Amino acid sequence: MFFQLLKLKPFLNKNKHLVLMKEILESMVKTDYVRPRGNLNPIQQYTVRDTLLVYINRDRNRLEYIVVEPELKPGVEEAVLTIYMENPNCMSNYCIEKTIRRLNDEEIYNTYVNNPIEINYYYQKLRSGYGPLYPLILDPRIEEISGNSMDKYVQVIHRDYTWYGWMNTNLVLEEGEIDRLVLGLARRSGKHLSLAYPLAEGLTPEGMRISLTYGWEVSRKGSSFTVRKKPPRIISITELVDDNVVDAAIVSYLWLILELKGFIVIGGGMSSGKTTLLQALLTLIPPTRRVVTIEDTPEIMGSTGIWDPLTERMAINDNEANIDMYKLLKFSLRRRADYIVVGEVRGREARLLVQASRLGHGILTTIHGESAESIIERLIAPPISIPKKLLSNIWSIVIMENNNGRRIVSKVYEIDRRLNIVEIYNNRGGSGFSIEDIVDKTNRLKELLDDETLRIELTGRTVFIQQLVNKGVFSTDVLAEEITKYYYRELFVEEEARDGK
Repeated sequence: MFFQLLKLKPFLNKNKHLVLMKEILESMVKTDYVRPRGNLNPIQQYTVRDTLLVYINRDRNRLEYIVVEPELKPGVEEAVLTIYMENPNCMSNYCIEKTIRRLNDEEIYNTYVNNPIEINYYYQKLRSGYGPLYPLILDPRIEEISGNSMDKYVQVIHRDYTWYGWMNTNLVLEEGEIDRLVLGLARRSGKHLSLAYPLAEGLTPEGMRISLTYGWEVSRKGSSFTVRKKPPRIISITELVDDNVVDAAIVSYLWLILELKGFIVIGGGMSSGKTTLLQALLTLIPPTRRVVTIEDTPEIMGSTGIWDPLTERMAINDNEANIDMYKLLKFSLRRRADYIVVGEVRGREARLLVQASRLGHGILTTIHGESAESIIERLIAPPISIPKKLLSNIWSIVIMENNNGRRIVSKVYEIDRRLNIVEIYNNRGGSGFSIEDIVDKTNRLKELLDDETLRIELTGRTVFIQQLVNKGVFSTDVLAEEITKYYYRELFVEEEARDGK
């Protein structure tokens, strides 16, 4: 935030430096303020953190996202600037109050007493580095945020209206504001962005995935940004069952494949919930198993197993080594991983994943593709180029679908040893699906388990998952405890028996 100021500091005396700093901060606060709008026709209204008021507004045949910030009063603005210049590092309201007491300024103290919500909000907004996007960052119902210099209107994807697509907001940014914003976002994510390097992707400290362009070098609409927000917490597999995203019997089937160290590919279109399902399946891993995750930009948030996250590093100059997914996969094979998870396969790393599965690692990954056939075609064709005869290493292909905003597991397939595609589950098949259907159709599991053992395993796991759902066990911490008890129940029984004696 003070990058330009730090460059100027040696040439300015202290007073001039403070005046310049205050002028820049004052300009930022004023230009980042979201102007309220009147004449609304809202179809939904809610508050965010008891501070922001949000309207989903209908304007003729279009929906808009309208956010109303606390009123920026003159006294509030002055107080925020003074407090920030005294201490720009407060992360809590308590710290702000301490800073005000240290200032020993009666006017600022009285302003704070009368306007604590407004001062706390605008201080944190100034500190955040997200500028005008800050209210959108705070709203947990916003999935993605986007904008560019030419269109000016910031747009969002709203979790409650994903079926609609991108909504315009009441945030209108000029070209200079967007230039400043993308440079600030790049610095927050530790990436270099300039006219010489006009593209940047990365992750902010808060876990927001960003994609940026600067200037008019590669974008015909000038500087642009897309911010993908991570979910506020890990979504567990029990939550997906409770929300009817996936059937409990299918969960037991995929869980058994995981336990047997199989290879699962999750496919689907854009924003269909592929990563969400992958993340949820990781909440079924026993706490004593090691999980290595490999991503270009981190989205996976953890596992109930022992989590070892690895991330690509793309070099921006000759002094740095380029560390891509392929190198990370080779590296992960030496880390005694029970499971290797690749966020999304796009190239030659998929061939190494096949080799890892042949070495006995459990494999999970996602890929863009809306059917088993299209996914297999992608895996065979360049640049992935997996030899067709090795595709039998893949046990199961799960297809996710976004049906007017409702994400579901629509189909589940197996690839048998002869490379035949076998449909295990079809969400459109009606309500007659049962564990017997899995037992009858699966070839991979029957290679390792007889019919009766398979039936018992699937039934026991399905009942276990459904009981957790009925009890409201959605927290990953509590779920991990229940998974531990499930796997080591014989030890718990022996311990209880000893205690009973």
